[in-house]
Amino acid sequence: VAFFTLACSSDMFLLLRVKELGMPSYLIPILWSVVALVTVLFSTYFSALSDKYGRIQLIGLGWLAYVFFYIFMSKLNVLGITIWFLFGFYGLFKAATEGAEKAFVADLTKINQRGTAFGWFNLVTGLMLFPASFIFGFIYEVYNAKFAFLFSAISSFIAILILITCKRKSY
Repeated sequence: VAFFTLACSSDMFLLLRVKELGMPSYLIPILWSVVALVTVLFSTYFSALSDKYGRIQLIGLGWLAYVFFYIFMSKLNVLGITIWFLFGFYGLFKAATEGAEKAFVADLTKINQRGTAFGWFNLVTGLMLFPASFIFGFIYEVYNAKFAFLFSAISSFIAILILITCKRKSY
């Protein structure tokens, strides 16, 4: 999760990208509401799937959705109706991973150590987000948005490979 977070950047870059592509400012909060709505609608369902089929599988699928989303964002040159579906798809990534990652932390720890484990989880992911955004922003500014989104997609795919090499019991 730490490496995946290092591959991710602030969601603000997504909004910056659609603004650069010409989305009117008044539509950007509505676009982000699509992400929130999809996340809310599917979070419970995907969390239940992680209970049934395993955490690693659902987290891996969620991260793969992130990879595809970022690949599409790297290729995006004009806005259209597709952007609304694309951001809805991003909401599916969030719905699939947010609950499953936290449940995975709980699975890996003894019941009397979960508070500490969640503290470490939030500390590590929080610390990784700053360099992730810095690296992404650097690539975005020095090269272009396409390279920044592709860098994040490739790095996230590497995180998936790391995840699937976990040799623990099925989560």
